[in-house]
Amino acid sequence: LHKQFGEPKAIVTDKAPSLGSAFRKLQSVGLYTKTEHRTVKYLNNLIEQDHRPIKRRNKFYQSLRTASSTIKGMETIRGIYKKNRRNGTLFGFSVSTEIKVLMGITA
Repeated sequence: LHKQFGEPKAIVTDKAPSLGSAFRKLQSVGLYTKTEHRTVKYLNNLIEQDHRPIKRRNKFYQSLRTASSTIKGMETIRGIYKKNRRNGTLFGFSVSTEIKVLMGITA
């Protein structure tokens, strides 16, 4: 995207410390030198807000593989909830039923 559209005027993220340090590292190597980094809560884009609950660092995982599997499961459950909220079918909703349907398990 950088090659196609050029350097952005501003990048909006949440206040996660890792994002600020990553942006400063990019600037230190000469990238995004004219770009402003905004960390205002309400200017945040939807993608950052969508992943907010799983951005906290957790030391309980023994390997990167187990952490990845856990995050995939969390994203699946959040996706199921979001799908049902959009359709307005919250009543009678069961996460276990949705997972069984996704996995093809018959009750």
